[in-house]
Amino acid sequence: MAQLDEISRRQRGVVTRQQALRAGITPDVLRRRVTSGRWQRLLPGTYATFAGRPPPDVLRWAAVLHAGAGAMLCLRSAAEEAGLAEPRPGAVHVLIPEERRVRQVPGLVVHRSRHASARRHPHRRPPQTRMEETVLDLVVTAPDAAEAMHWITTACARRLTTPDRIAQALARRSRLARRYAVSALLAVAATGHTTPLPHWPAA
Repeated sequence: MAQLDEISRRQRGVVTRQQALRAGITPDVLRRRVTSGRWQRLLPGTYATFAGRPPPDVLRWAAVLHAGAGAMLCLRSAAEEAGLAEPRPGAVHVLIPEERRVRQVPGLVVHRSRHASARRHPHRRPPQTRMEETVLDLVVTAPDAAEAMHWITTACARRLTTPDRIAQALARRSRLARRYAVSALLAVAATGHTTPLPHWPAA
């Protein structure tokens, strides 16, 4: 089972049913491991190879594996993975290519985009959106300008990105809600001046 052990290690103790079967685990053995409590089912077809309550980072890996080909963490889930936000209870958000469909299950929120592959970070694991894309997603869904500015300034203060790189990502998005307000926030962040925040239009 060395192959499966290595897969599990890379995925924080999470494996899919297909990975287990390809590594030589029979369906009966898989079933016994779950019923005995040695393994636990996290999402359909996705298992933790340990007992006990799974931490948030394990649930994030399980969500990406369940969502399948081209899936990546996005929004707050990507922010938590990258150290931009503190983990908190709630559903895991994943982004998949527009042409794919994933059945909604409790604990998982699926988003779709035709530009999903371009927004994926080239190296980070589990797969996740690039930091600039993550910040933009959080900013445009923020309920007010203060929270939107919080995501920008926090990402920059932690040296995860810069206002210029976020602005470049903004320019690549031809369609984006609150585009002008986001651009105004980035201008404020770039100068570092304390000025009144721009009007935040309704979503």
